[in-house]
Amino acid sequence: MNLTQRQLRMFVTTAATGNISRASEALHISQPALTRALHAFEQQMGAPLFARTTRKLALTPEGLQFLPTAQRLLHDLDAAAQALQARATGLQGRVTLAVGSAFGATLLPAMLGAFRKTHPGVQVSVLDDNSEGITRRVRQAEVDLGIGTPVGDIGALDCQRLLSAQLGLLANPAHFPLKAKMSAADVARLPLLKEGADTSIMQVLRLQGSAVVAQMDSGIEVSSLSIQLALARAGVGVAVLSALGASHRDAQGLRFVPLRPPAQRELFLMRRRDRPASVAERALAAAIWQGLSAEGLLPGVRLAAGSSDD
Repeated sequence: MNLTQRQLRMFVTTAATGNISRASEALHISQPALTRALHAFEQQMGAPLFARTTRKLALTPEGLQFLPTAQRLLHDLDAAAQALQARATGLQGRVTLAVGSAFGATLLPAMLGAFRKTHPGVQVSVLDDNSEGITRRVRQAEVDLGIGTPVGDIGALDCQRLLSAQLGLLANPAHFPLKAKMSAADVARLPLLKEGADTSIMQVLRLQGSAVVAQMDSGIEVSSLSIQLALARAGVGVAVLSALGASHRDAQGLRFVPLRPPAQRELFLMRRRDRPASVAERALAAAIWQGLSAEGLLPGVRLAAGSSDD
C-alpha cells in the first residue's frame, strides 16, 4: 500500500477540524476535491474512516485507531524532509543573538519562527540585555549579533539601522487619562516609573536635556519591560518607553502619548566588523531584515529604508 504525505495530511487535518469546509480552507483545496480525495483514501485503506453527518465528520473506530499512526508518519516525514534540507543547504551550527526586551517581545518571535522553518539545522541562542550590555557583548565577541542602540565604543562594530521609535508615556487611562498633547506641567503631575541609568532611553533623554529625567528619580525603578507594563496597567505609575515597547501585546488597552519635545531611540543590527560571519549568521541576519514588519506596531515606530514595510 502506497500512502502519500498529501493523503496523510488531508486525513489528519480533517480529523482535527471535524469539518470539510474548515479542512479545505486549511489545506487550500476545494471542498469537492477534498471530499473525493478522502473517499479515495478510504477505499485504498479498505475501511470507512469518517462517520458523516449533516453538520460534521466524526472518526469511525477504524479512523480513531489509524489517527495516531497517521500523525506519527506525518511527523516523521516532515522531520526527514527538514533534515535533508539542512544537509542540502549546508546550514548547520549555532548563532548567538543579544536583544532588548522591546524588540525581542514584538518583532523577534515571527522572525525566529520563519527562520526555524527554513533553517532547522541552525541552533539559535537568544540573550536578553539592555543596549549597553548588548553593545558590550558584541564588542567582546560574546555574541555573534546584537539588536539594540549602540552605546560607548563602537569603532569595531558594523551597525545597520533597523528602526526608530518615538519615546512617550504609557498609562492606564482609567488611572491617568493622558491627553494627546501633554504639557510640561501635565507631565510633572504624573508618577513616572524610573528607567535604569544604563538604558538607551535614559541616554536619549539625558542628551536631550529632558526634564523627565529628574522627575523619574523619585519613581519606582524597573528594569524589566514586562514589569513596567504590569505596573502601568495596575495604575502604580506611568511608564516612559518607546513606541516599540508600547506595541507589546501586554500594553493593549493602555494609552501611549509621545513626549514633547519629540525624542526617539534607534535600534541597530550590530556585529563585529573584523569577524568573518558564518553562513548561519548571515542567514539569520537576512531573516531579521526580511522579517521587519510594521504589522501590530504603533505608528510611532518607523522601519529603516529598504525594509518590506517602509
